Formats: sequence, structure tokens, C-alpha cells
Amino acid sequence: MHYSTHRSFQRQRGITITGVMVIFAVAIFIGSFALKVGPHYFEHWTVTSITKDLDSKPEVLKQSRSKVYKHINQAFSHNNLWDLKAEEVVHLKREADKGYVVTVEYERRANLFRNIDVVTSFRNDAQGNTIDE
Repeated sequence: MHYSTHRSFQRQRGITITGVMVIFAVAIFIGSFALKVGPHYFEHWTVTSITKDLDSKPEVLKQSRSKVYKHINQAFSHNNLWDLKAEEVVHLKREADKGYVVTVEYERRANLFRNIDVVTSFRNDAQGNTIDE
């Protein structure tokens, strides 16, 4: 029996140029998605941190609505959240014994590419627990 010289071609392994291009395209898509959505989650993490801090200050929550919003807006500006306004992001509900109860509800939109947008929607209580509808 004679071994064929073509046997070595059957054992060749590797990835084709098409495979490399597909992997590269998927990596670019995931990277651009992360760069668009990631800042929204970091921003929300900061908002949640501010509301947790506010929830631990009952003396602030017992003040008037405008003073509570002023306190939140100051915290937003100290944390470089220039695009957010407390009146649009934070909702206050009056409870007799506790003062105001804070909930966070807003959404952010970013253009992924061309006419495709990514929308991140956030809705949670002052402690960061998600509120289901």
C-alpha cells in the first residue's frame, strides 16, 4: 500500500479568511454596542447611588418638593450628570410619616448606527431594586 501525498491536506486545520472577517465583524458590533450602552448603565449606577444616599437622609426627604429636587440636582451636578434633571428622572411620592418616597424612572437613547437606536429603560426604587409594572 502506498500512502498518498494528499493525506497531509486532509489534516490541515485553521480558519479561513471568511471566518476571520465574520469574527472581526461580530467583535466590532459587540464593541460598538458596549460603547453606546455602557455609559447609560454607569450613569444609572450614579443616579441609584445618589438616591440611596438621599434615602438615608430623612431630614432632606421631609422638606418641600422643590428643596428635595434642588438637593438631587446639586448631587447630579457634583457627579457630572449634566444631561439629567431631577424633575424628569426622579419621582417623589408623599408619605405622611417618612416624607417623600423616591423612585427613579427614565430612559436613555443612543444611535447605534444609521437609523437603529438602542433604548435603555430604568425603573427602580431608591435602593436600586427594579420595579416591575
